[in-house]
Amino acid sequence: MSTTNVIDVLRERILCRFPLLFLNTHEEDRWESELATLALDMERGIVIWTATDGAAPALDGPTGDHRTAEEFLQQITAYPRDHVFLLKDFHPFLKDPFVVRRLRDVIPKLTEQNKTILMMGPDSEVPVELQRDAVSLELPLPGLEDLREELRELLIQRQHQGEINLRLSEQQEEKLLKAVMGLTAKQVRHALSRALLGRSKIDNEVYAALISEKKYMVQGSDMLEFQELAEGARDIGGLDALKAWVGTRAEAFSEKARQKGIPAPKGVLLLGVQGCGKSLTARAIAQMLAFPLVRLDVSTLLSGGLGESEKNLREVLNLMEMIAPAVLWMDEVEKGFAGVGEESNDATMVRLMGRFLTWMQEKKAPVFVVATANSVTGLPPEMLRRGRFDELFFVDLPNYHERQTILKIHLKKQGLDPTDFDLGHLSDKSEGYSGAEIEQSVQTAVIENYTRGGDLEQKQIEDSIDDTVPLSVTMEEKIFELREWARSRCRPATPDSRVLQMLEEEHREKTGEAPPKMFNLIDEEDADEAEEQFNWRTMIAEGRVQAGLLEYVSEQDNVSLAELQQAVTEYVETAGEFGLALRADPHVVLWHGMSAEIAAPLAKLISDRKLYLHQVSGSRYGDDAASVALPKLAALTNDRLSKTAWLPVTISAVAPEEVDERLVRVARMKLCR
Repeated sequence: MSTTNVIDVLRERILCRFPLLFLNTHEEDRWESELATLALDMERGIVIWTATDGAAPALDGPTGDHRTAEEFLQQITAYPRDHVFLLKDFHPFLKDPFVVRRLRDVIPKLTEQNKTILMMGPDSEVPVELQRDAVSLELPLPGLEDLREELRELLIQRQHQGEINLRLSEQQEEKLLKAVMGLTAKQVRHALSRALLGRSKIDNEVYAALISEKKYMVQGSDMLEFQELAEGARDIGGLDALKAWVGTRAEAFSEKARQKGIPAPKGVLLLGVQGCGKSLTARAIAQMLAFPLVRLDVSTLLSGGLGESEKNLREVLNLMEMIAPAVLWMDEVEKGFAGVGEESNDATMVRLMGRFLTWMQEKKAPVFVVATANSVTGLPPEMLRRGRFDELFFVDLPNYHERQTILKIHLKKQGLDPTDFDLGHLSDKSEGYSGAEIEQSVQTAVIENYTRGGDLEQKQIEDSIDDTVPLSVTMEEKIFELREWARSRCRPATPDSRVLQMLEEEHREKTGEAPPKMFNLIDEEDADEAEEQFNWRTMIAEGRVQAGLLEYVSEQDNVSLAELQQAVTEYVETAGEFGLALRADPHVVLWHGMSAEIAAPLAKLISDRKLYLHQVSGSRYGDDAASVALPKLAALTNDRLSKTAWLPVTISAVAPEEVDERLVRVARMKLCR
């Protein structure tokens, strides 16, 4: 329920002369204010009691504050009619039989005098003696509108403090608020203040900082593990249909979709070959949704005590709903629920499975479940029924083009230039390899080359691939069975006929016969959606400027700052009074005439070593060099400059052979043309 709904429920209970209400909350300040306003609206007096300060206002002035619980309960009936009594953290006193007896004595008089006691605290357990007379209510955390008000107050406060004015689009504002839902109002203020400190624009790092605040909520649980969102969709080679599907489902979590009655997505089951990116995809999904990712190992739920396993599951699901919106990741779910079937003798596991599936079917909180599995033999049929998960995807071994993308990703991660290698030939040699096996082949070649010295060569990677025996060879029969099972039951994660072509070629090579009719993997509409979603133009146009700039430079490999500025000018304001300069020597200007919208994210990408600067001659800038009315530096010297000068550089996703640390520490500065 929302705050407004709970206030209405409390109003009804008080008007109907309910004598005793237990209110469960950690937000003492917020709800004290809400209850005081409610009492004022109802024209009721309100008395607040704590063990440290006693009653306020006291019945007999400052000397009659009645700090002990029993004394105060004796005096409640002496207050005038039509009063509400808010008792904070009263639950420890309910262990005293005299206090419980005193409450039972005053309850009839409370009803007669039109009075209500509100016991507010983090523990709302009602003693058995009072259960017939009391009602327990869970006070909700701040809703979207409550959080919106907190954000607006914070932005106004930033302006008063002279910080940069942040202009948020409706989509950015909602995404920020969804990232902190599940926190108390006080936690939200602290989290937003920390994440927005010194920021001039909203980027993925802001969302990541907000999401990380929720990890403290699961620290006390031994069954849930908070996952950092280091990887994103750009770290996945291929799986475009899956990416497009997640992109469309992300919109269904918006407030606009909720108001139109669009049901929130429940989750996705990823079935496939080991090492093909299912776990990486779970992390990418959480980043795309801007939700925290929490991993559950089903085996940790099991306990020896009677009913303890079911209690553990209830606690886990309650905690997930508390931190919602969130992504619940169940890795290798077939092992967690192993043995659950029609003839299962494990009654505990059957009950756990039934409770979990019921929760998935009926949950209202925006918790998106991502389950991954390497085999179907251990999966109970109830889990595969439509209505549990929104979709079942099959993640196959990467095809020729996907292997090229995977090679490119891992070569870049090792600081290598993919254009120095024949990716097509490497992709051919790694046919039948999983993404994890390709990654390991690259890493092995890099490590072995390091011991030898010199530059990494094509043949070293080829040798590393040859030395690796892929899973498709050692477990050929199981992979074939998995493909056959998924053929008519799962949606392919790769919307590309090239996978089908690969399977056909393999069949011809082995049998010399035409292949049987396979499942159709062609889905041009999904492919177009996936390509559009991860296009740098779309990213920049939607306000994801930092991600868009990174994608653009990665595609081009090596561009001048002038070329970059001209390329993106159609999608974001690029001209302005800012520029880039070295922190080590601010007289060394790298480029000028830039807007803050592109200067700030570029400086961040360079400082985070996601992009690198390469010194070049001024001729690389062509006619654009004439716009720089500064002396040109042929190269960066060890001495600081006494006058401002221009150092021509290009920007690339590939690090130079020797990284000059001065070219890493770059700052956005206000400059003039």
